[in-house]
Amino acid sequence: MGKHEDNIRQAAVRWYMRMREAAPDAPERTTFEMWLLSDRRHQSAYRLIESTMEDFTSTDRLRNLSNAMTQKQFFEKTQRSKKRSKLASGLATLVLCLGLGWLGHGQYQTWQAAPVSQQTQNTAVAQIIKRTLEDGSVITANANSTLEITYYRHQRLVKLKQGEAIFEVARDAERPFVVETAQAKVTVLGTRFAVNQLANRVRISVDHGSVHVARADGRAGSLILHHGQVAEIVLREAPEYVNRNAADGFGFAKGMMMFDRADMFEVAETLSRYRQQPVKAMFFGDNTPKINAVLKAGEVEEFIRNLPSSVPVVLNRKPDGLVIEPAR
Repeated sequence: MGKHEDNIRQAAVRWYMRMREAAPDAPERTTFEMWLLSDRRHQSAYRLIESTMEDFTSTDRLRNLSNAMTQKQFFEKTQRSKKRSKLASGLATLVLCLGLGWLGHGQYQTWQAAPVSQQTQNTAVAQIIKRTLEDGSVITANANSTLEITYYRHQRLVKLKQGEAIFEVARDAERPFVVETAQAKVTVLGTRFAVNQLANRVRISVDHGSVHVARADGRAGSLILHHGQVAEIVLREAPEYVNRNAADGFGFAKGMMMFDRADMFEVAETLSRYRQQPVKAMFFGDNTPKINAVLKAGEVEEFIRNLPSSVPVVLNRKPDGLVIEPAR
């Protein structure tokens, strides 16, 4: 058995130990799934470990296995046994790893769950910040955004509480980069993508590389996004591909706002990132005018003034902000 195959087998053993007791919603399940899907050899090794452990957890099978090994027949009788003989050198290691794993599983989980580093990134109204993280990844946070960045030994986790950000992720096969929002969970190894957390949806745009997109609660399926693709997750809905220009998701880094068939809720929320007084939209349901526009951050007030001449809306200025309402 080659060194690479042996490393895969050892990884499969470790994953088997961790997944036995991991909660259904444990963050590491996403990491495990990506490892499993990344290579057919990973899947084969894991299935073989599972089938082997069925023998070790069954009293009758264990007794038969013990007798067969005593009589030196277990690895000699059938072609199947010959294939399993390739694992002979690893069975002792497997049993040892499992024994140590079960004894120290609680300590291992505590070690894995302990943050290596933590930090918070807040941007003010009309402020855009670009920063490089300890692993070389780069985050560009749009105005009025809040992010919590926590690095663990098994993953790099960013919680986008509000706003919008671009992520240029340094590749690390041992520690996937995970971005969580209220609606979505985005998992990558190394790529450049943007996440826009809006009030009623989250939008993920990929510049290059691949990202795994799922709902935050793990329900309703998932998607894999590649170069130039965009997906959205509406509250309580499954993620869906959308026909949009992925480059629009990165425009704010150059001081640009891109509206592509944007409803008034998206328009109001985006404009609020660049105004001291927020903008709100007051419409029933999703029945709002849609607009297509490209504007610079310095053109926000002019855009607002001209909005009623472009779509059937009125502006209601109040002490606590501006309200966009349907024209009567």
